Amino acid sequence: MSDKIVYHYTSLEGLLGIVNSRKIWATDILYLNDASEFKYSKDMLYEEIKKLQKRDQRFKLAEELDASLGYFFYKTLEDNIEKLFPSEHFGFYVCSFSEEKDLLSQWRGYGQNRIGCSIGFSLDRLKENFKQASFTISQCIYDKEEQRDSINKLLKKISDKFISEIGDSTDKKDAWDMKSRHLAVEFISEFIKLAPAFKHPQFKEEKEWRIISSLQMPNATKLLRFRPGKTMIIPYVEFFLPVEDDKLIIDEIVIGPTIDNLLSISALKLLLESKSAICRKIISSTIPYRL
Repeated sequence: MSDKIVYHYTSLEGLLGIVNSRKIWATDILYLNDASEFKYSKDMLYEEIKKLQKRDQRFKLAEELDASLGYFFYKTLEDNIEKLFPSEHFGFYVCSFSEEKDLLSQWRGYGQNRIGCSIGFSLDRLKENFKQASFTISQCIYDKEEQRDSINKLLKKISDKFISEIGDSTDKKDAWDMKSRHLAVEFISEFIKLAPAFKHPQFKEEKEWRIISSLQMPNATKLLRFRPGKTMIIPYVEFFLPVEDDKLIIDEIVIGPTIDNLLSISALKLLLESKSAICRKIISSTIPYRL
């Protein structure tokens, strides 16, 4: 087991909720602070599809219908992705962690008035916990070339299948009717596993990991919870955190910039003891507190 710890930044109110419930919240990706996150992934996909159609004759628009099936296949993909996201039929729920435990940008973003904490958990323990719950935890990708490479590998995979199952068929119409929808669903299913892990390079310092859950509605509606946001109701789902002997296991807590570090640590220790939670290390931020 590795000793990597990842940190969830939250307000003091969020800390109390996590310790009391032994759960953490994953928010619908469309309601995150950066509303452009999923659009970033979609736009990159569209760019790579256009490039593929320019460089590969089999996926260009042609005079003969049979020769244009590749073009129409990718046009269908674009249309389906645009209709699916955002959508009331499908949702992505994410919860963020960082490899960095004491970032000023995070205190500003997650701590109310810069007063909050980062809660550290063993990455291996989280992976095992969420694997059993059928959720995934993935490292975010910030490098654009790596993002494009991931998309193009997926495009190549589905393109090869398209040529094999439809393009080389003697009865292309029958093959299109039977196979095109299946291939489109396969592609979208793969893409939606990639997209939530793509982030703009400007956020690279965060070194983020994400718990990711994709839920298909309406079957998953009963799993949804709701909380008030600044301007609207925000949907989320809950994840159970690792426990041992019925005790919440936290590897480290960093208390954000505050006016009294010693008093804050003392209160936190009392809270954890009262809730039978185990925390192996509690420290204060090294960033100076400023009113």
